[in-house]
Formats: sequence, C-alpha cells, structure tokens
Amino acid sequence: MSAMLLLLGIGFIVLGLLPLLRWLKCKVSKHHWRVCEIDRITSVVNTRVVALELMQHKFMLVSFRFNGHIHSILVEYNEHLCARYKYGERCTFWVDKSNPLTVYNNTRLWHDFSIVWLFSGVSLCIASFFA
Repeated sequence: MSAMLLLLGIGFIVLGLLPLLRWLKCKVSKHHWRVCEIDRITSVVNTRVVALELMQHKFMLVSFRFNGHIHSILVEYNEHLCARYKYGERCTFWVDKSNPLTVYNNTRLWHDFSIVWLFSGVSLCIASFFA
C-alpha cells in the first residue's frame, strides 16, 4: 500500500512539474518579448464595439501601450483575463518587441493547477511513509 501511494505521489509531482517546465520553456523562448500592461478591453461583436459588461462572444479588442504608442489587437475571449480586468487587477501581455501586434497572453491560471498537483503529490509521498 505504501509503495502504491509513493508511486502515485511521484506521478502527481511529475504532473505538477510539467506546467512549470512549460512556463520555463516559454520564458526562455520569449526572452526578446516585453511585458505590456493592458489599458482597455472591449468586446467586438461582428465588428461592432460594445460595452465590456455585454461581452459574451469569442473575441475582444485589447488596447495596450508599447514604446509610448497605443496599440490595439483582436484576441480570443479569455474569461479569466476579463474577470481580472473587471476587478481592477493588473493585466499584462507579452508583446514582441519587433512586431507589437504579435502578443502572447501570459495568464497564470495553470500555475494554480500545477500547485495543486505538486501539493497532492507531496502529501501522498508523506502519507506513504506513515502507511
């Protein structure tokens, strides 16, 4: 029983490390990118601009500042990013310094899942020593 808990715990730890390794890979491959704070998020419905509260569709127009200029780009709807923006939290994009209209959404949602997997794995490993 304890060997099974230990193996399961190690599996959970590996599953928890995979998103962190993905984050590290993205961090290294995007070293020439710059973090830009989002100024405004607007819903785009059939090329019409509507209020943020009416946002129910798949795209949103995001405005941000890069090198003193305001840029806007159409991106896929991201509920987590939208909720953070509505609550006044700081929202950012990674922007390619050579082409400011190329962005990468660096949401931290998967970090939470990674921490849960790691915590569960460590808990199972500890439980295997007491079982």
